[in-house]
Amino acid sequence: MRKYSIYCFLAGGLALLGSAAIAAPKPPNSPLATPAAAGCSICHTKYVQSMKDNGLLASKHAKAGLDGCESCHDQESLKKPHEQATTPPVVIRARRYSQDFCLKCHGSLEELAKKTANSKVLTDDQGKTINPHDLPKTPAHMKAGDCANCHRMHKKPMEPNEFCYGCHHKKVYACKECHADKK
Repeated sequence: MRKYSIYCFLAGGLALLGSAAIAAPKPPNSPLATPAAAGCSICHTKYVQSMKDNGLLASKHAKAGLDGCESCHDQESLKKPHEQATTPPVVIRARRYSQDFCLKCHGSLEELAKKTANSKVLTDDQGKTINPHDLPKTPAHMKAGDCANCHRMHKKPMEPNEFCYGCHHKKVYACKECHADKK
């Protein structure tokens, strides 16, 4: 426990000294303006830096005003994973959020479907295009409805069809092409 306390004390002190280097100046109510949130960069450097990488969604969220870790990672949910933490972990497991978590800010699925009605990102090898936010209502699609399957916050985005081709293995979106019993 003593080792953890010393580490937290040092982390807080370093966060106070280095918080200006984490990102551009923050308004006083910004989570990164507080030592607790700024301390995230001590162990989670690449995740904090991802908020500056224009190729990542974390950066787009930061530019939209969600520039602190606590915008998505609330203190209560972080208590358990940090209980026994004494040193930065080698691997941090990806945290999955429900679709409802994302829709709190992004509106309903119906609203997203309207915004992406003309999207061509999901076009199969035969030219069939599917709206990524208005997938056909099938049991497989209901299970696959997790935003993070396609949208990665702190990692490079995947090729849009990559996730879908896990099931649509012939790179064709019409199920009857391979499965005569499907519609």
